[in-house]
Amino acid sequence: MANKAKNDDYDQSSHSLKLSNSRYLTVSEFKNKVRVDIREFYLNEDGDRKPGKKGISLSMDEWKKITENLDLIQKSIKQIQGDENDDDD
Repeated sequence: MANKAKNDDYDQSSHSLKLSNSRYLTVSEFKNKVRVDIREFYLNEDGDRKPGKKGISLSMDEWKKITENLDLIQKSIKQIQGDENDDDD
């Protein structure tokens, strides 16, 4: 199944990935443009999840630049963490 989530943290109906208890990555449309939003959420007094002010909304060009450079980003993370010899490929 192509639409099956890889894990239980992805909600296909809302196009959102739970990153932590309060952070989500959401794919949505704003002013006829697809955006990738990484944002902190809070629960209001009714217990509904609401977006907070902290976060970033990425254009498709920005998201593409990130995804095209994931290997370099991963290498930088490993290098900074000091385990650059650990190859996860």
